[in-house]
Amino acid sequence: MSTFPSGIDPDKFDAELHRLERVSRFPEMPRNLFDEGPHLITTPELPWGDAVREQSVEAYRRFIHGETWITGGGAREMEAEVVGWLGGLLGAERPAGFITSGGSESNMCAILTAKQRAGRRGGSVVFPDNGHYSLHKLCRMFDLDPIVVPAPEGRLDLVDPEAVEAAVRPDTIALIATAGTWAYGSVDPVGAFGAIAERHGLYLHVDGAFGGFILPFLERSGYDATIPAWDFRVPGVCSISADLHKNGMAPPPAGTLLFRDESLLASAKEICPPNGTMSGTRGTGPIAGAWAMVKLLGEPGYTAVSLKSMAMRDELVEGVRGIEGLEVHPGSRINMTLIHSTTLDLRPAAGELRRRGWMFAARAVPGPVSLVVVPMPHNDGQTSAFLSDLRACADTAPPLDGPGAEKSGESVSGYGF
Repeated sequence: MSTFPSGIDPDKFDAELHRLERVSRFPEMPRNLFDEGPHLITTPELPWGDAVREQSVEAYRRFIHGETWITGGGAREMEAEVVGWLGGLLGAERPAGFITSGGSESNMCAILTAKQRAGRRGGSVVFPDNGHYSLHKLCRMFDLDPIVVPAPEGRLDLVDPEAVEAAVRPDTIALIATAGTWAYGSVDPVGAFGAIAERHGLYLHVDGAFGGFILPFLERSGYDATIPAWDFRVPGVCSISADLHKNGMAPPPAGTLLFRDESLLASAKEICPPNGTMSGTRGTGPIAGAWAMVKLLGEPGYTAVSLKSMAMRDELVEGVRGIEGLEVHPGSRINMTLIHSTTLDLRPAAGELRRRGWMFAARAVPGPVSLVVVPMPHNDGQTSAFLSDLRACADTAPPLDGPGAEKSGESVSGYGF
């Protein structure tokens, strides 16, 4: 039997790959109620799911050796097609932008663009405290003061526009709103943000990492006609991020940053030449995988995917409300649910759910731990099993601040287990 130059036996190498796949929990992906994994699968509602996912992965494979410099012609065409389609869907007449590695890079590039437009070395950025952690990170990186606006008492999903406007300082360069907040699934009042931005001459960025590839389809399909305008239909919105590797169903890493027009993209390229992105060399595999998903699904496919995800979300919410001691945090407009309790210490329950193989995210707020689940098509058929385990674990949870609660310390991650 032949070996590799290093002397490793091919069979042993393959066995090691299989072991590392198991360590990564890839075989357990149907029980992953967060946003990672092979989202798109065939179901009765999505009979083409496996075929589309496989074509996307094949496109990724065929472009895996390319980069956007010398061999990037095809990928740049793909990128322009994705940006034009999604930007138009989000209300821009002349959209411009690029594909990024994900929401963090998109947010960074947007605020660098705001900084370039403002012509300042420092300054401040105003955003609600439901904003993604990347907003704090980019402020530290770019010498900007984060001005974080607290939520109204008792409603972590809401934002007070008057408090946002009161937080604006003379050195403020941008406002940031979120469409699909972590971990509440709510949509900030972007219309009010837009009016504030116009009154003060500020750049307005909307972080739609979670919501960008589901909100348009829920609104246009009639599933939720009450979703307030949050995109380029709102005057004052300069840029929007939307993650392809979340509800866009594409293989990671793939996000988008969309600008209202070419002049904003030009500002991004001035501060981050040559593309406007943080990275210079960009692999074309993720771009091709994302393009294939957008091309093959289109609006009809994304509408079907969105309705499937929301059907599981709705089933989950109804089931959680039937479990004594558990509550669903209000305000979600997307396929994201935050489960918490005002009477039970859910830390041991969270630990037991993990031991039973469930993957989900967790937060220390509301405390001492809350569970965040984001159902997607690859969770098809798992809702009832998760609810059964959740009920069993909740039944054994100690009272909050009662005997045993202090010793039940499960580690809590700010983003996920």
